[in-house]
Parts: sequence; C-alpha cells; structure tokens
Amino acid sequence: MKETALALSLLAMAAAAQAQSSVTLYGRIDNGIQFESGIPGGHAWSAQSGNFGCSWWGLQGSEDLGGGTAAIFQLESQLNTMNGQLEGNLFGRHATIGFTNPSYGTFKMGNIGAGEISQDSWGTDPQLMQRYGISSLVRGRNWASAANAFEYQTPTWSGLYFRGQYALTNNTSWNTAATSTGQGRTNGIEGVYTFGMGDFRVIYDEVRGADGAFNDVYNHSRSLLAGGTLVFGPVHLYAGYQHLNAPNATDASVGVTPGSQPGGVSAPTSVDHEWFGAAWQVSTATAVTAALYHANANHGNGNATLYTLAATYNLSKRTFLYTEAGYIHNSSTSNLALYDSAYGNNNFDPVTNTASNGNPNYGHSQEGIFAGVMHQF
Repeated sequence: MKETALALSLLAMAAAAQAQSSVTLYGRIDNGIQFESGIPGGHAWSAQSGNFGCSWWGLQGSEDLGGGTAAIFQLESQLNTMNGQLEGNLFGRHATIGFTNPSYGTFKMGNIGAGEISQDSWGTDPQLMQRYGISSLVRGRNWASAANAFEYQTPTWSGLYFRGQYALTNNTSWNTAATSTGQGRTNGIEGVYTFGMGDFRVIYDEVRGADGAFNDVYNHSRSLLAGGTLVFGPVHLYAGYQHLNAPNATDASVGVTPGSQPGGVSAPTSVDHEWFGAAWQVSTATAVTAALYHANANHGNGNATLYTLAATYNLSKRTFLYTEAGYIHNSSTSNLALYDSAYGNNNFDPVTNTASNGNPNYGHSQEGIFAGVMHQF
C-alpha cells in the first residue's frame, strides 16, 4: 500500500510539473518560384525560399514561477528550404531567456536577432514585408538585427504599450564593434496603440557601424517610423512614413569609389520614405492587396516609386498560396532594386556572369512576379 501511495504521489507531482511548464516546437516553410527582369545581366527565373516570409523553425517555452510570473525562452533558426541550408547562425533569429508577468511586463535578454525593434514595422506594411514591400526602397534597413541585447515591454494599458531595446557591443568602446566588420551599438523604442478601428505605432531605433558612427543610411543609421492601419469591414487601409539619417556617410563608408557614380551623386545621408495601400478580404479564403511606396534620397540620389499587387488563397488554417507582382520606377540618378540590394553601381561582369548587387542601371526600372506556398506548424 505504501509503495502504491508513493507511486501515485510521484505521478501527481509529475503531472503538476508538466502543467506548470511547456515547450512548443513551431515553424513554417515557404517555397516558390519567381521571374525578374531589369536585374544585372538581364532577367532570371529562380526557385526561392522565403518570398512571402522567411522559412524558420524554433522552440519556445515557459515555466510558471508563481505569483503570475513565468520564465520564458525562445530559440529560432532561419532556413533556406530550397537547399536545406541554414541562413546565418544556428539560432541567429532568436536566442533569449527572460521573465513575463501580466502586471509588470516582459523582460528578455540574449540574441534578440530578428526581433530587433525596426522589424516591427511590418505592422504598417500593406504587403507585410514580403519580397517587394516596405524594405525594398530602403535597401533592407527594416531587417536590422541585434545581439547581446536586453528588451523590456510594458503591460498593455487600454490598448497602449511600449517596448524598448538596448544592445551592447561587448567591447571596451561603448559604441564600436569588436571587429572592423561588425556592427556597433543598437537601441530603440516603440509605442503601439490599438483602438477599435485599427492601430498606430511609432518606432525610433539606432544602428551604428563598426566604428560607432552612423555611416550608411541603409545599414547604420537613425530611423524614425510612424504608421498604422484602419479597418472598414473587409478592407484594411495602411499608411506610413520613415525618415533615415546617417550624417557620417561617405562614399568610402558605403563601399563606393568616389567619382564612380553619375555626376552630382554621392553617398546619401538622408532618405524619406512614404507608403500607402489597402488589403481586401474578398472571401474567407481569398485576399488581395495593392500598395505604393516612394522614397527620395539626398546628395543627388534621386527618387523611386514601387508599385505592388498581391494575393493569397488559404487552403487551410495553416497552408496558403501566395503571389505578388512588383514594378519599380527610378529617376535618372536612382538605381533602387525590387529587393533590398546593397547600395552602389550595377557592376555586372559578363565574363563571369556575376554581380555583387541586384541593382539596375541608373534611371532603369525593374519588374518581377513570384508565387509559392507557405505551410505553418
């Protein structure tokens, strides 16, 4: 009897511990095909992973510590599911541990990675940061990442919350990276207000170069972004504005040879970016989105306008088909690409059939279309 009672007691304790802790395996796979013209060397058909959104897998969990407080963790990897390779480090997207309490908020530390605060700008993007969207005309600035970081998010008060981040360089110099190829200090703050008809958010963040300076407007700069949504039945309206500033940018700091660009063009130190669009939920399964993005850069870099049209079709709660078409029009001294290509001249080499970026020639346009399927688990 004593043995039976002890066994039952141990089983009850194990069940209670299981109820207080949880670990979830999650992920998504996004594969498709695309056609793009106006790229260096002409046009290309390609099989792509992550055109609608990155493929990834991860683990997240929590343990009840009592009093409403829980310990939390998250580990997440990005994958190229067309070739099975990792994109970056094993847990390059997230590797954090922290605590959460409904009354006091949430604290995390570790590799914030893809949770860097600028990536929350997807909530203002009509195309939800697909391949052609909010990041195209700012050459991927909204895909910033942060390591060695700390994050705190407040509870939500009547629809309003704030989130702040601070990332250390782990170097003797507070702002500079430990290596010449690294990234300097990052920090940012975000405020989000959700109301009956939509939401509004403001994000300010800073990403410094390896020398601690704001030396590349598309990579190491200050960013101030404001935007939101309004909902009218099946229609979601989006609008936003972003200002980028990098006062220390030079041709050398962005990797461009002085004098190699069109007359009057040099490394930009400021970019203004505006967008608006609408998503229409045609039916339970089908949605259509149209959006326009415009950016203007100083120091003679001209302006560009991106036009997009996209659609999704839900096959189930976890699987959907998608497609998006995009067209970018550049002014005579602009050479922005459909995707977040690096700043610089079109340096296509016909002998090797290679280029270091996807930029068209100055004043030229690009067109593209892709389609694929995403499954979430």
